[in-house]
Amino acid sequence: SNTATASATAAAGSAWQLATMPRNEMLDCVPEVVRDVIAGGVSTAFVTAILNPVDVVKTRRQVGIPRSARAEALACWREHGAWRGLWKPGLTATVVREMLYSGCTKGFYPLARDAVAPRDREPGLLHRALAASLTGFGGSICANGTDVVKIRLFSQPDRYTSLMAAATEIIKAEGVVRGLLIRGVSASAPRGAAIAIGEVTTYDHTKATLRRYWPAAPETQAGKRRDPFSLHVVASLITGVIATTVAQPFDTIKSCVMADDGHRYPRGFVDAITKLVREEGPMSLFRGWFPAYCRLGPHAILTFPLLEKLREVLGLEHF
Repeated sequence: SNTATASATAAAGSAWQLATMPRNEMLDCVPEVVRDVIAGGVSTAFVTAILNPVDVVKTRRQVGIPRSARAEALACWREHGAWRGLWKPGLTATVVREMLYSGCTKGFYPLARDAVAPRDREPGLLHRALAASLTGFGGSICANGTDVVKIRLFSQPDRYTSLMAAATEIIKAEGVVRGLLIRGVSASAPRGAAIAIGEVTTYDHTKATLRRYWPAAPETQAGKRRDPFSLHVVASLITGVIATTVAQPFDTIKSCVMADDGHRYPRGFVDAITKLVREEGPMSLFRGWFPAYCRLGPHAILTFPLLEKLREVLGLEHF
């Protein structure tokens, strides 16, 4: 009919207009905050997937496996091979978790930073820390369910066959709310805030401080600020050490609580920190620091330069 033909012609015309639209105009059709979230989630998920074996070993050390990180990695390699023993466990959950957590944390951070800082001057360290803690706390709550599944898949790979199988079994045995939505959230949310401060605040503030003494790169044609790649790398190196140290106690407690089914640590964060400190001493909270740094150090070095490049591709200012 004439109506159908007219509709098809209009749709084809719209598609052609979109296909021939300049890239900058296409990007402007997507809200800036959506592009922020995409850049934060994709950059971190990609790097985290590459470093998944380190996360597997780190988590198993934190939940109390007696052998060293090196011994655990070698044992997994010998028994199951590199892919099945180290890379595959929890990989899908890892990617989904980072898309949610880092999408919120790194994606909403520029918006939160601008909201809490005075408009007449550059944000200070406290403004950056407040913005990062808010987005990190919220991102952890958003990703808590996938975080629980990830920890279970890491610590008990022979028990679950996939992300969906693990989630289904946890829901049947422990319920949606207690098993996924709030299991370990008392540890994961403070940990999310701490690691966001350690990572995002450290990177942002270090870069802003060093930028004053760094040879500047030219602005883009759109007048957006551009930083030299070398500045991104140096800021990332500093970020890795600080983020690992700040987040490690929260990370250890989170892993212990999420790996537990509610019997050893029925009150979550409070029981975990009390028992660990009483039975093994305060340094037990830093158990697994080295494998954690082996993950977070390279993670920061790879993630932030990639994040900056993605932001550039998506028509956003550098972080």
